[in-house]
Amino acid sequence: MTSFKARGSAAMAALVLCIAAGPSHAQSDWPNRPVRVIVPFGAGGAADRLGRIAADHLTKAFKQQFFIENRVGAGGAVASTQVARADADGYTLLIGGAGPHIMGPAENPNIGYDPVGDFTHIAMIGGESYALSVQANLGVKTFKDLIALSRTKTDPINCGTPGAGSLGQLMVEQMRLRNIANLNHVPYRGGAPLLTDFFGNHIPVAATPILPILQHAEAGTIVPLGVTSTERIPLLKNVPTFQELGYPEMNGAIWFWLAGPKNLPAPIVEKLNREIRRLINTPENRQMFEKTALLSMDATVPALTQYIADEVKRWTAFVEEKGLKK
Repeated sequence: MTSFKARGSAAMAALVLCIAAGPSHAQSDWPNRPVRVIVPFGAGGAADRLGRIAADHLTKAFKQQFFIENRVGAGGAVASTQVARADADGYTLLIGGAGPHIMGPAENPNIGYDPVGDFTHIAMIGGESYALSVQANLGVKTFKDLIALSRTKTDPINCGTPGAGSLGQLMVEQMRLRNIANLNHVPYRGGAPLLTDFFGNHIPVAATPILPILQHAEAGTIVPLGVTSTERIPLLKNVPTFQELGYPEMNGAIWFWLAGPKNLPAPIVEKLNREIRRLINTPENRQMFEKTALLSMDATVPALTQYIADEVKRWTAFVEEKGLKK
């Protein structure tokens, strides 16, 4: 007959074994329930489109639902703070991006989180470059023409961007800082109102993502002068890169990646990184990216984390140089 003490000791040993095995089993069994992927911006933008592409692929790959939740606020800081404070169990993920994780923290040291230390940055999904375009009735055909025109003006030419902290602002400030063109930065509250004014001929110059301007460029109502990607965009094959034009400091792209809270278990991170990299390298995805003017970057976890850390330093230095810190 087994004594109560013996039974108690056996039960305690079993409990200890279960506790010890628990996290390991949870990681190997992940995901065993739906995974929430928070997008820190509204529906329809690049972050949302790339998030849905990733979520759809991961749903099929892991045979478990990855669902998108759009959580807008404070330029992405609200969603980023939420994920930074979430449990590191792999069931709350984030579409990280240059705004909330690079430009935002550089401009606002009190944003509420460390863009590198408070997150596990998992895999690059994709990005978009910008174009500098003008109204066709401005009579400008090339970037050189815009430079020449701006230097004849007493007042700078207005150039709209999606807002403070955008790649558009970086472009305009670089042109001013390097004494390239005499432009006045006009920040809008997002891409939609900027595009409404630009397409309505209410602002002469705009720095915008490429996809929204394609139809108007084809119609000849606007003229793209240069793109910030390091290679020409197939859908704008006649538009040079700024690097070709001799202005490599104008290179840039807005990237979006999959992230989670800090200390996300390595096996989960490895699974997600492997699947996202598999996705972006499929012929179907490459073709779709080309048709929608999206960019791809195949990156390991250490390479992605280092890229973000380097960009935070670069943007912070720029913000301090320009006196843009909040």
